[in-house]
Amino acid sequence: MIERKKIRKWFWAWDDQKEEVWLQQMAQQGWVLEEYKWFRYTFKAAAPSELVYRLDYRMGFPDRSYFDLFEMDGWKFISAFSGWHYFCKEDDRTDKLEIFTDMYSRAAKYIQISNLMTFILLSHVLSFWVPVITNQGSFPVWIEASIAPVSLLYIYAIYKLRRKAKQLKEIIV
Repeated sequence: MIERKKIRKWFWAWDDQKEEVWLQQMAQQGWVLEEYKWFRYTFKAAAPSELVYRLDYRMGFPDRSYFDLFEMDGWKFISAFSGWHYFCKEDDRTDKLEIFTDMYSRAAKYIQISNLMTFILLSHVLSFWVPVITNQGSFPVWIEASIAPVSLLYIYAIYKLRRKAKQLKEIIV
């Protein structure tokens, strides 16, 4: 019988490297990631291993060539959810343990996520803020009370993602 463990855990989009380290620590303890969905990680029991995990973000459904590129470099696709793609490979003590070839492509990942969040924020503003401000909306009080915190959370997330992308680009200069 294969033993499984499910853990609910939250990581911010700009803390994906912390998530990768946590997944590696789980593998060292004998828990290999099997699936990720809705902040729930499903692990299966295995021998402790030196797996390296990497996360990539792609909007939409990547074509086969996207996965072939990873596979050719020895990465195994694990799971995908909401644009995030999880890959792993055995730590072979080489310099081939990164999925990004340069800091610009890594920074582009954070820019892409922040662009999506900007679009969602603008949709949020147009559908909720404008009707509330112009007194044309008749939303329940609980929805009106949640508008400001949600908007502020999106603004903060966009700021953090843009800042992370800027820091990565500054490493190059």
